[in-house]
Amino acid sequence: MKTQTRIIIGSIILVSVIGIFLTAIVPLKEAFAESDKITRSASPNTFKVVNVNTATVQELDKLPNIGMTKAKAIVDYREKFGPFQELEDLLNVPGIGQSTLDKISSVVTGFSSSTSKNDVKSGKIKINEATAKEIENLPSIGPIKAREIVDYRETHGPFHTPADLMKVNGIGPKTVDKIKDLIEF
Repeated sequence: MKTQTRIIIGSIILVSVIGIFLTAIVPLKEAFAESDKITRSASPNTFKVVNVNTATVQELDKLPNIGMTKAKAIVDYREKFGPFQELEDLLNVPGIGQSTLDKISSVVTGFSSSTSKNDVKSGKIKINEATAKEIENLPSIGPIKAREIVDYRETHGPFHTPADLMKVNGIGPKTVDKIKDLIEF
Protein backbone atom coordinates (compact mmCIF):
# COMPACT_ATOMS: atom_id res chain seq x y z
CA MET A 1 0.00 0.00 0.00
CA LYS A 2 1.29 3.39 -0.96
CA THR A 3 2.08 6.04 1.63
CA GLN A 4 -0.45 8.36 0.08
CA THR A 5 -3.22 5.74 0.50
CA ARG A 6 -2.23 5.18 4.15
CA ILE A 7 -2.45 8.92 4.83
CA ILE A 8 -5.90 9.12 3.23
CA ILE A 9 -7.21 6.10 5.19
CA GLY A 10 -5.67 7.44 8.43
CA SER A 11 -7.28 10.84 7.84
CA ILE A 12 -10.70 9.25 7.23
CA ILE A 13 -10.41 7.23 10.45
CA LEU A 14 -9.29 10.31 12.42
CA VAL A 15 -12.17 12.43 11.11
CA SER A 16 -14.63 9.62 11.95
CA VAL A 17 -13.30 9.32 15.51
CA ILE A 18 -13.47 13.11 16.00
CA GLY A 19 -17.05 13.13 14.68
CA ILE A 20 -18.13 10.39 17.07
CA PHE A 21 -16.40 12.18 19.95
CA LEU A 22 -18.12 15.49 19.15
CA THR A 23 -21.57 13.93 18.87
CA ALA A 24 -21.12 12.51 22.37
CA ILE A 25 -19.64 15.67 23.93
CA VAL A 26 -22.05 18.33 22.62
CA PRO A 27 -25.14 16.94 24.43
CA LEU A 28 -23.13 16.62 27.66
CA LYS A 29 -21.95 20.21 27.36
CA GLU A 30 -25.54 21.40 26.87
CA ALA A 31 -26.71 19.36 29.87
CA PHE A 32 -24.01 20.88 32.09
CA ALA A 33 -24.89 24.38 30.89
CA GLU A 34 -28.59 23.79 31.70
CA SER A 35 -27.71 22.38 35.13
CA ASP A 36 -25.50 25.37 35.88
CA LYS A 37 -28.28 27.76 34.81
CA ILE A 38 -30.75 26.05 37.16
CA THR A 39 -28.27 26.13 40.04
CA ARG A 40 -27.56 29.85 39.58
CA SER A 41 -31.25 30.73 39.43
CA ALA A 42 -32.14 28.78 42.58
CA SER A 43 -33.44 31.09 45.29
CA PRO A 44 -32.60 30.83 49.00
CA ASN A 45 -36.15 29.54 49.46
CA THR A 46 -35.07 26.22 47.97
CA PHE A 47 -33.17 25.58 51.20
CA LYS A 48 -34.94 24.53 54.39
CA VAL A 49 -34.71 27.10 57.19
CA VAL A 50 -32.56 25.69 59.98
CA ASN A 51 -32.23 26.68 63.64
CA VAL A 52 -28.46 27.00 63.98
CA ASN A 53 -28.65 26.35 67.73
CA THR A 54 -30.41 22.99 67.45
CA ALA A 55 -29.53 21.68 63.99
CA THR A 56 -27.56 18.49 63.49
CA VAL A 57 -24.43 18.26 61.34
CA GLN A 58 -26.52 16.62 58.62
CA GLU A 59 -29.08 19.46 58.63
CA LEU A 60 -26.39 22.15 58.53
CA ASP A 61 -24.61 20.32 55.71
CA LYS A 62 -27.61 21.04 53.45
CA LEU A 63 -27.21 24.82 53.75
CA PRO A 64 -25.66 26.76 50.85
CA ASN A 65 -21.84 26.79 50.97
CA ILE A 66 -21.78 24.59 54.10
CA GLY A 67 -20.26 21.17 53.69
CA MET A 68 -19.67 18.49 56.29
CA THR A 69 -16.49 20.16 57.56
CA LYS A 70 -18.13 23.55 58.21
CA ALA A 71 -21.28 21.90 59.59
CA LYS A 72 -19.18 19.94 62.08
CA ALA A 73 -17.25 23.12 62.98
CA ILE A 74 -20.55 24.92 63.72
CA VAL A 75 -21.77 22.12 66.00
CA ASP A 76 -18.37 21.84 67.74
CA TYR A 77 -18.27 25.60 68.33
CA ARG A 78 -21.87 25.60 69.65
CA GLU A 79 -21.12 22.70 72.03
CA LYS A 80 -17.98 24.41 73.31
CA PHE A 81 -19.27 28.00 73.67
CA GLY A 82 -23.05 27.62 73.93
CA PRO A 83 -25.84 28.89 71.68
CA PHE A 84 -25.24 31.51 69.02
CA GLN A 85 -26.73 34.79 70.20
CA GLU A 86 -26.72 36.57 66.84
CA LEU A 87 -25.95 35.84 63.21
CA GLU A 88 -22.51 37.46 63.36
CA ASP A 89 -21.42 34.95 66.04
CA LEU A 90 -21.08 32.43 63.22
CA LEU A 91 -18.05 34.41 62.00
CA ASN A 92 -16.19 33.00 65.03
CA VAL A 93 -16.54 29.47 63.63
CA PRO A 94 -13.44 28.32 61.74
CA GLY A 95 -14.15 28.27 58.01
CA ILE A 96 -17.11 30.67 58.13
CA GLY A 97 -16.32 33.99 56.49
CA GLN A 98 -18.47 36.95 55.52
CA SER A 99 -19.20 35.48 52.08
CA THR A 100 -20.53 32.23 53.57
CA LEU A 101 -22.46 34.14 56.23
CA ASP A 102 -24.14 36.24 53.53
CA LYS A 103 -25.22 33.09 51.68
CA ILE A 104 -26.76 31.39 54.73
CA SER A 105 -28.20 34.43 56.52
CA SER A 106 -31.66 33.98 54.99
CA VAL A 107 -31.93 30.29 55.91
CA VAL A 108 -30.70 30.19 59.53
CA THR A 109 -32.71 31.08 62.64
CA GLY A 110 -32.55 30.56 66.38
CA PHE A 111 -30.64 33.62 67.50
CA SER A 112 -31.71 35.13 70.80
CA SER A 113 -29.70 36.96 73.38
CA SER A 114 -32.35 36.04 75.93
CA THR A 115 -31.24 32.40 75.92
CA SER A 116 -27.72 33.16 77.08
CA LYS A 117 -26.30 30.87 79.75
CA ASN A 118 -25.46 33.92 81.84
CA ASP A 119 -28.91 35.52 81.54
CA VAL A 120 -31.14 33.58 83.90
CA LYS A 121 -32.92 36.32 85.82
CA SER A 122 -36.15 34.45 86.52
CA GLY A 123 -34.60 31.00 86.75
CA LYS A 124 -37.20 29.88 84.21
CA ILE A 125 -36.63 28.67 80.68
CA LYS A 126 -38.22 30.78 77.97
CA ILE A 127 -39.83 27.92 76.09
CA ASN A 128 -40.38 29.96 72.92
CA GLU A 129 -36.73 31.00 72.68
CA ALA A 130 -34.75 28.21 74.32
CA THR A 131 -32.63 25.75 72.39
CA ALA A 132 -33.27 22.02 72.54
CA LYS A 133 -30.17 21.70 74.74
CA GLU A 134 -31.67 24.12 77.27
CA ILE A 135 -35.12 22.52 77.16
CA GLU A 136 -33.73 19.05 77.85
CA ASN A 137 -32.69 20.26 81.31
CA LEU A 138 -36.36 20.26 82.29
CA PRO A 139 -37.65 17.25 84.24
CA SER A 140 -39.02 14.41 82.06
CA ILE A 141 -37.65 16.08 78.91
CA GLY A 142 -34.78 14.33 77.17
CA PRO A 143 -32.97 15.26 73.96
CA ILE A 144 -35.63 13.75 71.68
CA LYS A 145 -38.61 15.47 73.33
CA ALA A 146 -36.65 18.73 73.51
CA ARG A 147 -35.96 18.54 69.80
CA GLU A 148 -39.64 17.77 69.13
CA ILE A 149 -40.67 20.85 71.16
CA VAL A 150 -38.33 23.05 69.11
CA ASP A 151 -39.48 21.49 65.82
CA TYR A 152 -43.14 21.98 66.76
CA ARG A 153 -42.48 25.59 67.77
CA GLU A 154 -40.67 26.33 64.51
CA THR A 155 -43.45 24.77 62.45
CA HIS A 156 -46.56 25.99 64.33
CA GLY A 157 -45.39 29.14 66.11
CA PRO A 158 -44.92 30.00 69.79
CA PHE A 159 -46.54 28.29 72.73
CA HIS A 160 -48.89 30.52 74.77
CA THR A 161 -49.79 28.32 77.74
CA PRO A 162 -48.33 25.22 79.38
CA ALA A 163 -51.26 23.22 77.96
CA ASP A 164 -50.05 24.10 74.43
CA LEU A 165 -47.07 21.82 75.04
CA MET A 166 -49.42 18.83 75.01
CA LYS A 167 -49.76 19.37 71.26
CA VAL A 168 -46.21 18.00 70.99
CA ASN A 169 -46.18 14.24 70.49
CA GLY A 170 -45.20 12.44 73.70
CA ILE A 171 -45.94 15.27 76.13
CA GLY A 172 -48.95 14.74 78.36
CA PRO A 173 -50.51 16.34 81.43
CA LYS A 174 -48.06 14.71 83.87
CA THR A 175 -45.06 16.16 82.04
CA VAL A 176 -46.70 19.59 81.79
CA ASP A 177 -47.41 19.54 85.55
CA LYS A 178 -43.73 18.82 86.23
CA ILE A 179 -42.42 21.66 84.06
CA LYS A 180 -45.11 24.37 84.16
CA ASP A 181 -43.46 26.27 87.03
CA LEU A 182 -40.05 26.08 85.34
CA ILE A 183 -41.02 27.67 82.03
CA GLU A 184 -42.23 31.02 80.82
CA PHE A 185 -43.65 32.33 77.60
